[in-house]
Amino acid sequence: MKTRGLLFTALICCAFFIPSMVFGADYKREYKMSVVVGPKLPWGAGATKFADLVRERTDGRINIKVYTSSALMAGKQTNEFLIHRQGVADFCFASTINWSTTIKSLNIFNLPFFFPDYKALDAVTSGEVGKDLATELKKKGVTLLA
Repeated sequence: MKTRGLLFTALICCAFFIPSMVFGADYKREYKMSVVVGPKLPWGAGATKFADLVRERTDGRINIKVYTSSALMAGKQTNEFLIHRQGVADFCFASTINWSTTIKSLNIFNLPFFFPDYKALDAVTSGEVGKDLATELKKKGVTLLA
């Protein structure tokens, strides 16, 4: 149950990130998505499903290659935000715990006892705090998708 709760928190709070350039008319041949965990774990499988759906729903115009097991960051999970900012990864299926070393306000999600249930978590992520976090991420060049 704890793992499921952490996964849900990560998905809701900080699951997908994308640079705003993806919304333009010119597409790269392939985009890279960073995922910390392996391909058979829920995050890895979810990232792969996301990439498949994007490819399908854009008629193949947008292709995302999923790099699992911290492959793009040489195993240094806390470098994920940095590799995203540098353009090494176009998308990150990320956890707030790995990004909170750089973006301190994301530490709120590393204190799960603050959220007694998913309703409380949803109230924070869809309320003013969630909007403030999205604005802070946007200022750092990251667009929060979910």
